[in-house]
Amino acid sequence: MSEFLNIASEVLRRVSHPMSANAIWRWAENEQMIPDDFAGKTPTATLRSKLSVHILRNGESSPFVRTASGKFYLRELLDSKWKPYQAARLEPPGRNEQVLVFKTELLDQAGRFQGIKKSCARLYRELLRPDKITYLPRVNAEARDDHKQIVTYVMVTSGEKLLAFKRGNYTRTDRFLRGSHCIGFGGHVVNADLTFFNNADSGVRDSAIRELSEELTLPESDRKRLPEHLELVGALNDDSSAVGRRHFAFIFRYEVASPEEWKQPQRGEKAVTELRWLDPTRPDFVMPQFEYWSQLCLRVFYAGAVRAEPWFFVRRRKAFTNLNMLCILGPVASGKTEATQVFKNDYNYSEVNSGRTLAGLLRIPPVPQTPRLEFLSKALKFIKTPTGPDRLATAMWEKAKALGQSRVLVDGIRNRATLDALRRVAGSSRLALIYIHTPADIAFDFYIEREGKPISIEEFIQIRESSVESEVVEMIEDADAVLYNWTGKPNYKQTIHAMIRDTGLHI
Repeated sequence: MSEFLNIASEVLRRVSHPMSANAIWRWAENEQMIPDDFAGKTPTATLRSKLSVHILRNGESSPFVRTASGKFYLRELLDSKWKPYQAARLEPPGRNEQVLVFKTELLDQAGRFQGIKKSCARLYRELLRPDKITYLPRVNAEARDDHKQIVTYVMVTSGEKLLAFKRGNYTRTDRFLRGSHCIGFGGHVVNADLTFFNNADSGVRDSAIRELSEELTLPESDRKRLPEHLELVGALNDDSSAVGRRHFAFIFRYEVASPEEWKQPQRGEKAVTELRWLDPTRPDFVMPQFEYWSQLCLRVFYAGAVRAEPWFFVRRRKAFTNLNMLCILGPVASGKTEATQVFKNDYNYSEVNSGRTLAGLLRIPPVPQTPRLEFLSKALKFIKTPTGPDRLATAMWEKAKALGQSRVLVDGIRNRATLDALRRVAGSSRLALIYIHTPADIAFDFYIEREGKPISIEEFIQIRESSVESEVVEMIEDADAVLYNWTGKPNYKQTIHAMIRDTGLHI
């Protein structure tokens, strides 16, 4: 969940009665629960929107519920006094449209890849043959893994500059493009894009033109030249997430006709916000603010310009004062072990490893003596028991106390239940969380290097998305600091040192 929703959950749990978004936010401010980096003129409106959207999208599986118009509560705390209230539902556009798809097995036959393939002309011809594609209702396609939905992704350039924007929430786009900074305009190819004249590519190119013309207000000169100057530059396949596995993108580039006419680009849709020209060569360029597909494009098409160095961001500085325990979180192969070694070797921290602690409770050898998938399966069964999280948290806390050190870190907590249990066990002792984020394709390379044996991207994703690992990605919202790991170990270690100095953890 987002930080807004985490705050709402904690407030409602403490107060134990329904509240409006305004009341929730005022209560959180009074209790100093708002992170240092939160900004914006209307945080209560944002909170209200996020609560409403979460209830709309998740229904009864959402932990939140309305008890009256404008009143929110936690579903688990409902009793005879408060009943669920059903608000009128608003549907986003485009839910009944027919989208262009191909069978996923065709990509295996053509040669499956992870990331971006620049030489894609043959793939473009093969996958878009009329006998290879079909149309499905979008609502059905979004729930199927046996087909990939075809989307277009257009980069708009002006010399060395690249047009960037932030995509809003109320839009037809999927989660991998929603609510993040982006450098690609486009969307699904739909049946209305197909005409008698574009049967050769099933309307994909015309779809890209339509989407760009809808999302931006194009000068007249660009409207006329766009069809001839739209260049196919790559294909993108992302199997690192469930949403990514259901989509396949063809990437286009469009160079504007006149930089003078594009000094102040104008949006065409409300979902496109913060429209501006981006210079990837600037030293203050920050990669993590972009959604994953944009990051892939920047690393491939602007490899010589983008300074894809590790980077960190401190969200709550107060969490690192008078600290008793540091927790390092992140998905498999994100770089947690390397970060832990820096803390241990250079700053005299003592480690409590959650995996080895859990292995002791399970009475089995840790990974790699026990195969990883076998260990994860047994770990999940343990954590799902009523006492599992508390037993693991207690064991880690006892190990930490036994060390007799003032600098202790816990490496590798995998789920929020264990983290919450550790906080309860710790009582008034202060815990701070550092989350390490590494893009899936780079984590895959790290994993192969660490394990020293070949493994397919599909096998790696199976490990990364195993049930016991499934909550880790969401725990970035709990982090007091986030470390973004983009490159090899030398630069990564330098960034760890910089973050430690910045947060005062070296003192």
